[in-house]
Amino acid sequence: MTTREYMAKKLHEFRIAKGYSVDEVGSVIGKSGKTISAWEVGRGQPDADKLVELCGLYGVRIADFYSGDVSQGATLDVDESGALDLFKALNEEGRGIALAVLGALVGSGNYSD
Repeated sequence: MTTREYMAKKLHEFRIAKGYSVDEVGSVIGKSGKTISAWEVGRGQPDADKLVELCGLYGVRIADFYSGDVSQGATLDVDESGALDLFKALNEEGRGIALAVLGALVGSGNYSD
């Protein structure tokens, strides 16, 4: 599945989960229902501003449109997603320290598979 196909699928799923029609979504974000429908079948994609608006409307994060390696169908499990969120919350220095600690844990052989 390509990134475009994955995003189209998620756009459709999130809209349906909220119970909105394509026309309702289009009205809220200033696009036509026809445009929303096109995005949901992979004929085009929302620009960054519209994607942010859709996230607010659907109550999701931008990352939810790009979960895992979509070309392979892989997704992050709950622990991986939580670790990634914590890592992203760190500043540059904190990220460096976190990577050093993880590297030491893996390198020791005591904590890796």
